[in-house]
Amino acid sequence: AVVSTQSAHYGQDTNLFEQGLAMYLELIKTVTPLLLLFMTQECVDIIFVNFNILHAPCLKLIISKALGYAIVAGSMLVKFPQILKIRGSESVAGLSLATFMLEAFCAMIVVAYNYVQGFPFSTWGESFFILIQLVILLSQFFYYTDKKALMFLTVPTVPAVSFFLTTLPLDYLALCLTASLPLMALSKVLQIVANLRNGHTGQLSFITSFMNFGGCLARLFTVLQEVDDQLILINICTVFSLNAVILAQFLLYWNVEPPKVKAQ
Repeated sequence: AVVSTQSAHYGQDTNLFEQGLAMYLELIKTVTPLLLLFMTQECVDIIFVNFNILHAPCLKLIISKALGYAIVAGSMLVKFPQILKIRGSESVAGLSLATFMLEAFCAMIVVAYNYVQGFPFSTWGESFFILIQLVILLSQFFYYTDKKALMFLTVPTVPAVSFFLTTLPLDYLALCLTASLPLMALSKVLQIVANLRNGHTGQLSFITSFMNFGGCLARLFTVLQEVDDQLILINICTVFSLNAVILAQFLLYWNVEPPKVKAQ
């Protein structure tokens, strides 16, 4: 009788465990679409089904995806300190128009190339949001330099060019991306040279520059983990290096006040 009672209890415990496991697996199945935003189906099985929570490749992928989404989220505001600084001072002193234009053109190419390639949005989405903010910055520059016609042309021109780039064959887009590397470098170099000539950083925003630097560092990690494309990697490394130089200039000219003029 005692053996029968123990067997009954064991059977009940087994049934409870199986029911609990079935409910858990059903829950995992339900939330899998959300989990796939941060990992592959293979990693879902490894971590949540096989309970191998310390699987290094999957952990790296999860960190990379989380960083990627954080970069995209941060990029929605990365240029706003610069936008607000220009609005508050009503001046574009010390800023380079060529820098903004080249940066916008390069951002259009990056967005078009990644979109056509079908790369995960978490690996390039910041370029899309930065491009929107660059349209605002260009509009501000033209407004505060009394070029209102160019300000009104900027808004429709950028999306039109961006759409046109997505219609190009991939080989042409790859050439555009290759050409954008020296252009992006030039956009940063122009600002670096302007800072050196002026002896100050003008209306350039330290917060925006610091966020650009940190974002590039994080993006370098995500690209190494998720994107096998040397063009993208070279692009990120180049921009990261030049952002570091601009950040160093802030430290060099920290106590230097820019002149009160409307434009450079």
